[in-house]
Amino acid sequence: MQELVCAIANASSLLELKESVTLVPSMGDLQHVVYHYLGDPQHPPPPEPGFTTYPDAWVQCYLANDYARIDPVIQRGLRSILPFEWSELKITTPEQQKLFADSQAFDLGASALSIPLCGLAGERAVFTITGRNSDTFNGPIRISYIRDYQLVATYVHQRFVRLRNLVPEEHFALSQREKECLKLASESLLGKEIAHRLKLSEPVVRLDLRVARHKLGTTDTGRAVAIAKQRGLI
Repeated sequence: MQELVCAIANASSLLELKESVTLVPSMGDLQHVVYHYLGDPQHPPPPEPGFTTYPDAWVQCYLANDYARIDPVIQRGLRSILPFEWSELKITTPEQQKLFADSQAFDLGASALSIPLCGLAGERAVFTITGRNSDTFNGPIRISYIRDYQLVATYVHQRFVRLRNLVPEEHFALSQREKECLKLASESLLGKEIAHRLKLSEPVVRLDLRVARHKLGTTDTGRAVAIAKQRGLI
């Protein structure tokens, strides 16, 4: 999983990002993965709003019928911040019933878990993984899937919006406190020591370092320090 996240964070092109994302199912005994960028309050999604391992025929069917307009997965993803299984969705209209009826002709998976995403500029996306069995995400294993793939989803989203220039770069600027935490981390101080030096709680320091890593496109604090130094940020 760490190698996957690193590959996503370091993808230098949309093609590299797509290739990394399409590896997800094989790493978690899943069937399919979907990253669907939904846009932001000021801008609609781009013509090619993400990546999927779904069959091309289903993607074409979905686009031809403009199913994004009525898809309950997208509707919930736009208003929720909590992961949800598709079995929880309420299918209320004939159009939604047709959407799911049409999908039965394709091998999309017997179960699905979607993770809503909200980025630094208010942009939204949904990251979905599907399983081969109806109980793939049931029970305690659900927590493990959410924990692991929420991290993957966050890095996919961050890399996608940066590679597509969908979010101004200033949104990825480090705050003063994030710079201070990285500066002290560069001096080999641990989280507890950084917290003491800055008169912060240790959880706040951990969060600041995590956000700094995210903004700098890496999962490793040492790498974040190196990038920050290279850019003259610390």
